[in-house]
Amino acid sequence: MEEFDHFEEEGMAELAKTGFVLIAGGLGERLGYSGIKVELPLTMIEEDYTYMKFYALYVKACRDAALRRDPTLDKETFFVPFCLMTSDDTY
Repeated sequence: MEEFDHFEEEGMAELAKTGFVLIAGGLGERLGYSGIKVELPLTMIEEDYTYMKFYALYVKACRDAALRRDPTLDKETFFVPFCLMTSDDTY
C-alpha cells in the first residue's frame, strides 16, 4: 500500500501535463447495439449516462484535481486535452 501511495502521488503531480486519447473506432454491433460504442448506456441509474459521458467526467475530474494541486494554473485557461480517435464508421 505504501508503494501504491508513493506512485499515486507522483502521478497526481503530473496531472497538469496529462492528456487523454479515447480510441472510439468501431460500432457496437457485436454487442447488439446499432450505434457507436461510446454511446452505449453505462448505467440505468441516470438517463443518457453513456461511456462518453463517463470519460468526459473523468477528464474533468483530472482537470479539477490539477487545479487544486497547482495554484499557479489559471482556472479560466487551463484544460486537459481530450482527443477522440474515430473511424469512418464512427466519425
